[in-house]
Amino acid sequence: MTNRALFDDFYGRSGGSCGRAAILTAIVACVLVMVGCSRAHYRIQANGEANALIAEKASHVSRPPDTRLNIDLDPRSRMFNPFDPDFQPMPLDDPASHRYMQCVDGRRGYPLWDGAGLTNTAENPVWWQYLPLNENGVLELNSENSVRIAMLHSPDYQQQLESLFLSALDVSSERFQFDTQFFGGQRAFFSTTGPGRTGNSSTQLGLGGYSVGPRDFSMQRAFATGGNLVVGVANNIVWELSGPNSQSAVTVLDFAMLQPLLRNAGRDRVMERLTISERRLLANVRSFERYRRAFYLNITTGRNIDTSVQRSGGVFGVGLGGFTGLGSGFGGVGGGGGNFGFSGGGVPDAGGFIGLLQDQLQIRNLEENVARLGENLLVLENTLVELLTTIPEDPEEIIRQRLQVSQSRSSLLSAQSALVTRRVGYQNSIDTFLTNLGLPPYICVEIKDPALNRFELIDRELRMRREELIAVRTHIGRLNVALLDRAERQIDPATGLPTSRLVWDDETKSLVEQLQQSLVPVSQFSHSLVEEDLPRVRQDLATFKEQLPERRRQAESLLALYREEQNNICSLLGIEAVDESIFDIEPVLEAGQELDENFVELSARLEAYQPQVDALIESIAEFRAVGPNSSDNAEVAQQVRNRVILSSQNLLAQLGDDVLSLQLVQARARVESLVLPEVEIDPGEALEIARVNRRDWANARASLVDKYRSIEFIADNLESTLDVTFAGGVQNDGNNPFALKSNTTALRVGLQWDAPITRLQERNTYRQSLIEYEQSKRAYYGYEDNIWRLLRSTIRQLRANRINFELGRQAVRIAASQLELNEDIREFRDARGLSSGPTAARDTITALSALLDSQNGLLNLYVNFEVVRRGLDLDLGTMELTPDGMWIDPGPIDPAALLGLVGTMEGGMIECGQAPFIDGENPCTPPACGNMPLRPQSTEAIYGRGI
Repeated sequence: MTNRALFDDFYGRSGGSCGRAAILTAIVACVLVMVGCSRAHYRIQANGEANALIAEKASHVSRPPDTRLNIDLDPRSRMFNPFDPDFQPMPLDDPASHRYMQCVDGRRGYPLWDGAGLTNTAENPVWWQYLPLNENGVLELNSENSVRIAMLHSPDYQQQLESLFLSALDVSSERFQFDTQFFGGQRAFFSTTGPGRTGNSSTQLGLGGYSVGPRDFSMQRAFATGGNLVVGVANNIVWELSGPNSQSAVTVLDFAMLQPLLRNAGRDRVMERLTISERRLLANVRSFERYRRAFYLNITTGRNIDTSVQRSGGVFGVGLGGFTGLGSGFGGVGGGGGNFGFSGGGVPDAGGFIGLLQDQLQIRNLEENVARLGENLLVLENTLVELLTTIPEDPEEIIRQRLQVSQSRSSLLSAQSALVTRRVGYQNSIDTFLTNLGLPPYICVEIKDPALNRFELIDRELRMRREELIAVRTHIGRLNVALLDRAERQIDPATGLPTSRLVWDDETKSLVEQLQQSLVPVSQFSHSLVEEDLPRVRQDLATFKEQLPERRRQAESLLALYREEQNNICSLLGIEAVDESIFDIEPVLEAGQELDENFVELSARLEAYQPQVDALIESIAEFRAVGPNSSDNAEVAQQVRNRVILSSQNLLAQLGDDVLSLQLVQARARVESLVLPEVEIDPGEALEIARVNRRDWANARASLVDKYRSIEFIADNLESTLDVTFAGGVQNDGNNPFALKSNTTALRVGLQWDAPITRLQERNTYRQSLIEYEQSKRAYYGYEDNIWRLLRSTIRQLRANRINFELGRQAVRIAASQLELNEDIREFRDARGLSSGPTAARDTITALSALLDSQNGLLNLYVNFEVVRRGLDLDLGTMELTPDGMWIDPGPIDPAALLGLVGTMEGGMIECGQAPFIDGENPCTPPACGNMPLRPQSTEAIYGRGI
C-alpha cells in the first residue's frame, strides 16, 4: 500500500464529506487542546471551586459565618483593580532598571512587556470619589462608618481573605490527588538520514503520543489505601517517505498497579495530606470569623488582633510536603510546642476610634480648664483694678494681688501650652488611625460620634456661652483699665486720703461709649441662657431622676459584690477596706433635691439679667449724653467709677458666677446619672462559655489532635517496605495500530520487600514526633491556663472599674465643691471690701486641676470598662456581628443563657456537663479558688458508653 493510501486508510479519507468534516473537527480540537483555555477561564474556575470549598466548610460550623467569604473587591475600594486581571497594564518602572528589560548582556529582551499598556497608579484611580465626604470635603467618621471603611480599604483585612482563599486552593490540590487524572497529547516528527550513517538514505514522517504523564495516553488514579493504578496507551506510527514504501505501527495498551502493605500504606498515612488541608481550611474559616470580630475591636478600641488565617501550603508543595526528615515538623502544623495562637492576657488601654473620642473629650476638658483659668485671671485682674481705683491704705495689698495675677497668668500659659501639645498628639493619632483604615493620611477628617457625649459633663453650647461671656468681660475690663489710666491719682490735702481725678473730655466719652456698645451682646447672651441653656439643664436633671432606680439597684449589687469579695478567702480583687459610703444612695437623693433647689434659684436670677443689662446700657448711655453732674474732676472720677466701671464689672461678675453655677448643676446632674453597663459573671462561668464558644479554642483542640495523629503518620516510616505489584498489557499485531491481539498480552504479579535495615533518620523523626506531642500537650493546657488568666484579669478589671467609678464620681463631686467654696470665699471677701486672699490663685488653680483630673479619670474609667466589656464578649466567643461588620451589643450578660449555646461543639464530641465522668466530677467545673479541676481518666469517661 502506498503512503497516500495509508493516510487515506488511517484518517478515513474514503468517507467523503463526512471524513473531511471529521478531519476538520479533529484539527480544530487539536488546536484548542494545544493552545489551552484562556487565563480568565482558569481564574474563574479557581474562584468558583475555592468559594464552594469555603462555603462547604462554613456550613459545617455550628454557627455559620454571617457574611460571604470571598476575595472579590468592591469597586469602591482603594484596592479594586479596574483593569482586566489577566492582562493588566504594566506599572511605571525605574528608568535605570527598565533598560535591563530591553537589553541584557547585549541580548534583546522580551519586547511585549508593555503590550497591555502602562499605568501610573497602583491603587484604584477613582476610589476617593466614593468616600462619604461632606459638603466641605471633610470625611466625618463615627464608630460604624470607620469599621465599614476599614473593611472596604484595609489591606490586612483583604490579605486574611486571600489567605483563606489560598487555603481553599490547598484543599482543591489535595483532593485532586485522589481524582482520576488523564494525560494525553500528540507529537509529530520528520527525520532524514544520509547514506553515510546507515548505508541507505532515509526520510521518515512519524506520529505518536506524548504527554507529561506516565504514558503517552494514560489514566492515573490514587486510592485511599495507598494503591496507585496507571492505565495507558502508547502509539507510534512511522512512514518511510524515501526508498521502499513502508510503514510501521506500534501500539501498547498496558496497566500497572502498586499497593503498599506496610510502609506508605493505610489511610492514616495516605489520607493525611488531604485530612490536614481539610481540617486547616475548617480552622481557617473559624479563624477568619474570629479575625472579623477582632478586626472590629481593633478599629473601635485599638485591641491588637490575636488571630489570623494560617495557610499550610499545598499548591506549591510548601508546608504539606515536609512530612519526613528530622526537624521538618508535621505538615506545617506547629513546631515544638504546637500553634495555639494565643496572645494577650493583660487589660488593654483604649485606642482606635474610642481612643480618638477619649482624646477629643479630654481636649475639650482641657479647653474648659483653660477657659476657667482665663476667667479666674480676669477676676483677679478686676480685683486689682478695684484696688487701684481705691488706693488702699496698705500698699502690700496691691503687691499681693499682683502676685495672684502673675500666678494665675503663669498657670494659664502652662495650660495653653499643654493644650497645644495635646492637639498635636491628637492629629498624629488621626493620621495613624487613617493608615489602619487603609486610607492615606492626607484625607481631612472630623471625628463625630455621640458615644461619649454623656461624659461631657458640661455640654458644648453652655461651655461656648461662658467663653463668649469671658471674651466680653475681658474687653470691658480693658476699657475700664483705659479709663483708670486716664485718671490722676493724688493725696487729698483736706483728708489726707488717696483720691483720683478724671477729666470729662471727648476721649473719656469715647471710652464710655465703647463700653456701652460692648454690653449690647450681653443682652442677647442672657436671652439665650434662658431660652436655650436652661431647658437642656432641666432635661439633665430629669434624666438624673429617671436613673435613680437603676443607680439604687447597681449600688446594692456593688455593695453585695464588695462584701462577697471581703468574705472570700480567695478573693478576685483582694481589696480589704473601701469606704462603704460610696455605695450609699441616700446622699445622691439629697443631692437631687439640692440641685432642684439650686436650679430654681438660678433660673429666677438668670431670667432677671436681661432687664438688668438693658437698664445698665440705658443708664450708661444717659450718663454719657448728660455727663457728670459736677465739674470737679475728683467727683467726675467717682461718678465714672460707680456708674460705669463698678456697675458693669459687678453685673458681669454676677452673671459669670451664675453661669458657672449653672454649669456645675449640669455637671453634677450628669455625673450622678451615669451608669455602667451591667456585667455580672463569674470566672468559672466565663471559662465554660469560652470553652464551648471560642473558635480559636476549637482550633487549638484540633491542632493538638493533629500533633497526636502525626505520631501515627511518622511511625509509618519505621516499617518495612512491602508492596504488591500487578501489571499487564497487550500489543498490536503487524503494522495495523488497532490490531490488538490476545496472544500479545502479558501479565505480571509480584511482591517486593525492603528490610528496615537503615532507619536512623526515621527513628529520630519518630522520636521527635513523640517529644513534639508532649510539648503540644503542655502548650495546650498552658493555653487553657492563659485563657483562665485572661478571663480572671478581665472580670477583675471590670469589677475594679465599677468600684473605682464610684470613687471617681465622688472625686468629681469634691472637685466641684472646691470650686464652689472658692467662689464663696471670694464673694465673702468682696462683700467686706477685701482683696483676694494670699492663696486665692493657688487654691483656684488647684481646684480647677482637681476638676480636670477627676473628669478625665471618670471618663478613662468608663472607656476602659467599655473596652474590656467588648473584649470580654470576644474572649467568651459569643461576640456577634451584623453582615456589614457591626457589633451587636449583647446588653446585660446572662451566663445561664450563654452556657446553653451550642457553640463549636458538634458531632460526637460531648459538651461540658452532659456526659458521665469519673467519681461524678465534671472536668469543666473547677473547685473553689481556681484549683486544677479533675480530668477524665478514660475514653469511656469522655465519650460515654456505646459511642
